Amino acid sequence: MSEKKFHVANFGCRASQSEGAAIREEMLASDFTDSESAFDANVLVINSCTVTEEADRDVGRLIRRVARRSPGTEIIVTGCYAQRDPAGLAAMPGVRYVVGNSHKPMVPRLAQQSVTETSAQGRAEVFCSDIFLETELAGTPNQGSGGRTRATVKVQDGCDANCSFCIIPSVRGRGRSLHPRTVIRQVRDLVDRGYKEIVFSGIHLGSYGRDLAPAVTFEELLRMTLEHVSELERLRLSSIEPLEVTPGLIGLVRSQPSMANHFHVPLQSGSARILKAMYRPYLPDYYENVVRRIRTEIPDASIGADVMVGFPGETDHEFLETLNLIESSPLTYLHVFPYSSRPGTRAAALPGQIPSHVSRFRAKLLRQLAERKNAHFRKQFTGKMMSVLVLDEDPVDGWRPGISHNFIKVRVPATLRVNRWYRLPISGLDGAGLQASAGGQAPALSAPADSRTTTAAETV
Repeated sequence: MSEKKFHVANFGCRASQSEGAAIREEMLASDFTDSESAFDANVLVINSCTVTEEADRDVGRLIRRVARRSPGTEIIVTGCYAQRDPAGLAAMPGVRYVVGNSHKPMVPRLAQQSVTETSAQGRAEVFCSDIFLETELAGTPNQGSGGRTRATVKVQDGCDANCSFCIIPSVRGRGRSLHPRTVIRQVRDLVDRGYKEIVFSGIHLGSYGRDLAPAVTFEELLRMTLEHVSELERLRLSSIEPLEVTPGLIGLVRSQPSMANHFHVPLQSGSARILKAMYRPYLPDYYENVVRRIRTEIPDASIGADVMVGFPGETDHEFLETLNLIESSPLTYLHVFPYSSRPGTRAAALPGQIPSHVSRFRAKLLRQLAERKNAHFRKQFTGKMMSVLVLDEDPVDGWRPGISHNFIKVRVPATLRVNRWYRLPISGLDGAGLQASAGGQAPALSAPADSRTTTAAETV
């Protein structure tokens, strides 16, 4: 083939997407050309997820579709599904290599090999070993999402928690942290390359630094990053557990203009009994106090949560406990997941498995509640000025997407320069986001303003 075209199909969490972005960057540096379609690529890298049974099915469907429609495409499967069931994936037609998380850095080299060497017919070659042998986390190059606007830095991997429903510790291994020097170097490099927002991600982000010698707290990492990379315009956190949302962390986000007013704090259930069965180390009252403190100290913060419905033995009353907690809380959006039995987890052996139609109905009720709460939250910004980062995406009908300082999608005039912060007047709601007025915007900001939300009448 005269041209080496590749496509990376990412599934799963932000940490996984960060790893996929690193693979993509390495392949671009190896004279590959990025293909927008998996079906037009010479090499397809599937960066898989296995958090639910549906995630497994999504990966399997893509493999079968590409093998059927593009039989000449070399398929490499990596990620969490590859770590959990390498033999099952290796037996699928069309797969050339299966690469577990233990060997993920090999993917770019194997992609190069797949287009220069003729593949032998039969089962795919597998590269996978015990993930618990991994004791350190190496830094990787990173090209973010949203063009040159936003990038993710994976500062932590692995998880030492033992939630009864979760398979992720078995495919990610022990908690491992990137040294602060490496984190700061990566952030500085991304800022020098023009990125305006950096997202810190991890599998158990709030446990960052416990494995380092000397130990470093996550809050200390944030302070060091802001101190040593003062040019960083916005730093945002991905998911962080309730016990790790400390008063100090909330205060840091409140006091630092460069921190995004956004928290994603997994809830999972509003029932004390279900949380105990899940091996979640907090009570509903504790969770409520955490998110209420965020709202009190940072009134315009977006606060999201993961919620699981249909956990084994969950009664109607226990589901209503979850629904009522969410309704009375300051949460502004939800990621709702019906329980999915995962092989080898404690919950898989529990009695009282909930019928799928009951789980789907409960999930529907929570999603409807989340839509109402989110619309109510967004309405308060109508008539106000907000700091908005214009994303590097194609305009549609004269408008382009942006993202606010508090993680709300904003439709902005396409005449604004991409990859710039603006103070924009908000005229109303737009789908699941906000609509900025076509007139009255302030000049582009060199950095986010201290006052991140003001009334439209105030001077910018």
